Amino acid sequence: MRKYLFGLMVVSCAIYLAKKNYTEFIRDRDRVRKNFKTVETKFGKVEYLDLGDKSRPVILFSSGGGAGIDSVYAFDWLLENNYRVISINRPGYYNTSIGRDDSIRQHADSYHEVIKALDIEEVSVFGLSMGGLSALYYAESYPVKSLVLWSAVTGPYQPNEESVESTLGKLIMTDKAKDILSWVMLETAYYFPKLLMKQLLKAEAMMDGDEIKQMVDTEFKDKSASTQFKLFIESLTPMSALYPGMMNELKKSAKPDQIDWCQIDCPVLAVHSTIDKDVGYSHLLRLKRHLPDSKIVTVQAGGHFVWWGRDGKEVIDETGRFFKNTTAIDGER
Repeated sequence: MRKYLFGLMVVSCAIYLAKKNYTEFIRDRDRVRKNFKTVETKFGKVEYLDLGDKSRPVILFSSGGGAGIDSVYAFDWLLENNYRVISINRPGYYNTSIGRDDSIRQHADSYHEVIKALDIEEVSVFGLSMGGLSALYYAESYPVKSLVLWSAVTGPYQPNEESVESTLGKLIMTDKAKDILSWVMLETAYYFPKLLMKQLLKAEAMMDGDEIKQMVDTEFKDKSASTQFKLFIESLTPMSALYPGMMNELKKSAKPDQIDWCQIDCPVLAVHSTIDKDVGYSHLLRLKRHLPDSKIVTVQAGGHFVWWGRDGKEVIDETGRFFKNTTAIDGER
C-alpha cells in the first residue's frame, strides 16, 4: 500500500510539472508573438520583426517553410555584423491570413508592402529553403542590392517522401495535437538537444549514423551554436500557428508561377548541400542555368541545414563577406 501511494505521488507530481511546463511554454510563445509588429497592407494585416540599427543596410530575411519570423533570432550573426534585419510573416503564419487568390509570388508583394510602409527603398534579400522562392520573386520585381539563397526552392517542389515518412516528418505533417507535439519537441531541444538534431539530420541529410553522430558532437562543442539551435526549434512552435502557412506553401509551390529570371540583375550567392534530402540539388542546377553569373557554394554541411557543422561555419563566413561587399555603405568595405 505504501509503495502504491508513493508511486501515485510520483505520477501526480510528474503530471503537475508537465502541465506547469506546458502552460509556461504557451505563455512564452504568446509573449514572442506579442513582440511582432503589424502593418496594414492591401493583403490585410501583416506581422513583421524590425531588428537592429535603423541607419544600417537592410536585409530582408525570408524564413524557411514551417518556421516563424522569429527564426531570424537563430541567425544572430546578422545583427552582430551590424545590419538592420526585417523578417516578415507569410500568409498562414501566426495571425497573417491566407488570401483567396494567394500565391507564392504574392508573398513577395506582401513583403514589399511592409518594406514600403517602413519607407525603405532598397534591401538585400536572404532566402532560406521555401523562403528562397519568395526571395526570388522579390528580386524579380523590386529593387534589390544583393540576394543570398541557402538550400533554396527555385521551382516546382515536392517534399521528399522518405523525409515525410520519417518519425519527425510524420509529427510535423500531422494536423493532430500540434501544440502538445510542439511542447514535446521544445522540451527535447532543451534537455536532449543532440537527440533532436540527430532526428532532424536523419530526415534532412543523406548521412549515415556515424556521420550524423560526428556532426552533432562537433556542433554542440560550440556553445553559441547550441543556443542558436534552441532558438531555431523555438521558431518552429507552436505548430498550430504555423501549420496553415506551411501546408499552403506546400500546395502552392508544387506548381509555382514561372520566375522571370532575366529580371534578376543583382549579385547572387547561392549555397546548397550535395546531400540535401529535402530540397534536391536540381534546384541549385536550375538557378545556375538561369543565373550563370551567380556565386555558387556547394557543401555537405548538415544537408538541408547548410549552416550546421564545420562546413556551416564556412557558409556563414562566406555569406558575411558577400553581404559586406554588396551592401556596405561607402567607405566601409
